[in-house]
Amino acid sequence: MSTTTARVTITAVSGNAKTGKITTTRTERSSCPTTCPFYSAGCYATLGRERMQWDRLNRSETGVDWSEFLSQIRRIVPKGMLWRHNTAGDLPHNGGLIDTEALQGLINANRGRKGFTYSHHVLNDHNAGALRYANALGFTVNASCESVDDADRVMTQEGIPAVAVVPSTESRRFFTTTSGRKVITCPAALMPGKVTCATCGLCQQSDREFVIAFPAHGASKRKVDAIVTA
Repeated sequence: MSTTTARVTITAVSGNAKTGKITTTRTERSSCPTTCPFYSAGCYATLGRERMQWDRLNRSETGVDWSEFLSQIRRIVPKGMLWRHNTAGDLPHNGGLIDTEALQGLINANRGRKGFTYSHHVLNDHNAGALRYANALGFTVNASCESVDDADRVMTQEGIPAVAVVPSTESRRFFTTTSGRKVITCPAALMPGKVTCATCGLCQQSDREFVIAFPAHGASKRKVDAIVTA
């Protein structure tokens, strides 16, 4: 059982138009690495309705502790079903090092299910090893990057599935990195109302060979554009 103090909220059936009707979660902001380039500028979770929900969690007005969260995943998510961890937040950590005890609990709770998430933690040896371990045991953690070429490097050198934030103007469905690796732009971003996480599932495929690109969006997309084009 993990000793992490991170709190989590669970939405059993999301009403979000992009995710579709799957179980989603949020983890409090203490889980986010301050090294994330969007930590103070451009983070989607700091805007609109998502921010209101996240703020309530950060004030401990909502949510449960990590152990109860793991129990809820076992109770709420049927075996074989897709679910998304962290529409806000990241994996619990200790001074920037992913809490492997908390991660092991998450891997165990996900067993037989199709959980996936994203992480902006620095890929030092400890964290990269933790992500490879999670992916090998069925819980997909995508490394979040700021360019498709960086995502390509992570996939090639670290053996970790990766995604990249790209400029808001990106409208191509398919393109390639500098080295020729295939990139697929998030179908739910390009075809809102037609494709959702629930009907797509690409991000959950840990053994994929392609990078997934997410165009900057929302009220802070110009700030994000400035970061990913710097």
